[in-house]
Amino acid sequence: MIMKRILLISCCAAILWAATGCKTTEANYKAAYEMAKEKSAEKSPVDGTIYEQMRREAIDSRLVVNGDSIPMVTAQISVVPGYSTPQSVKRYSVVVNQFKQVFNAKSQVDRLRAAGYPDALLVVTAEPLYYVVAASADTPEEIAGQFKKVADDKSIVKKSPFPWVLRPASYPLK
Repeated sequence: MIMKRILLISCCAAILWAATGCKTTEANYKAAYEMAKEKSAEKSPVDGTIYEQMRREAIDSRLVVNGDSIPMVTAQISVVPGYSTPQSVKRYSVVVNQFKQVFNAKSQVDRLRAAGYPDALLVVTAEPLYYVVAASADTPEEIAGQFKKVADDKSIVKKSPFPWVLRPASYPLK
């Protein structure tokens, strides 16, 4: 009987100790948040996936215009209603960013339009991956000029490997 009481009291004490000893403090939470934020800044959301390898391989194609070499990707794309039409997407487009979430992509298109790129548009791949396009043109010479303008524009926040030129795999779009 005494042994059962001692065992019961020991179990209760252990449970109370475990319940009160595992509280998360604000400092611990903040430290974990800062570490997660640093890791997410270093890595793309697609790092470690098959899509990362496909994108790295896709950038190795080039558009050569008057001796200048511009990174180019050829991809199957479609329009995003309200942000592009099949007629607005030309044979070549300057991509300034990509997103997995349409909300973020639409926000950047809106900012580009307000910053002096009225023809900015949004296209999507089958993945889906949303490409934010600053400018679109029909000829390599036109797109080379647009590419230089976008690359030199400090008001557009660009991370490597952007900007690059997008060429739809099937043109014109439907």
